[in-house]
Amino acid sequence: MVLLMLSLIFIPAASAERMEVGKAIDAVVEWDNGKAYFFKGGQYVRYDIKADRVDPGYPKPINRERYDIKADRVDPGYPKPINRETWPGVPWTDGIDAAVNWGNGKAYFFKGSQYVRYDIKADRVDPGYPKPINNEAWPGLPWTDGIDTAVNWRNGKAYFFKDDEYIRFDIKADRTDQGYPKPINNETWPGLPGLIN
Repeated sequence: MVLLMLSLIFIPAASAERMEVGKAIDAVVEWDNGKAYFFKGGQYVRYDIKADRVDPGYPKPINRERYDIKADRVDPGYPKPINRETWPGVPWTDGIDAAVNWGNGKAYFFKGSQYVRYDIKADRVDPGYPKPINNEAWPGLPWTDGIDTAVNWRNGKAYFFKDDEYIRFDIKADRTDQGYPKPINNETWPGLPGLIN
């Protein structure tokens, strides 16, 4: 639940009629109901993981408020700034590029060419971070200058997105699967290009 809340804080304000130039996808989060939500500018799509496609009726406009999954509503008092009190040890007070819950009690936050590992239970960044994004830390990840967003699909795979490409990362093997990066298109992500084009 923590990562979804974080993802929605950093969505830039934009009108539903205008899409931002630059990143193909601003943020993505996997929900506990078999859906994932992809955000771009002021719009989002709901992606059906089992059916492997965007649900009908999307994209839709979004707001910039923080959301409580269990209560199905926005938490009062949000958004809040990123600082030492709200996210202990996260060095970037001007925002992050991506966040992903790794499913093992750790979450990763990315900004530019660096990342930190966050201990969810201890509510702080692990010692020794930030570290550079490189092939030693993220084998096969082609973008050492940063990523746009990432999501743990909860099937042993995580997806990293940059511009109009993505990679599939094998969590257990700790490396990018062969044959990546691939383009984001209707063959690889059915319906998603309707959000990013």
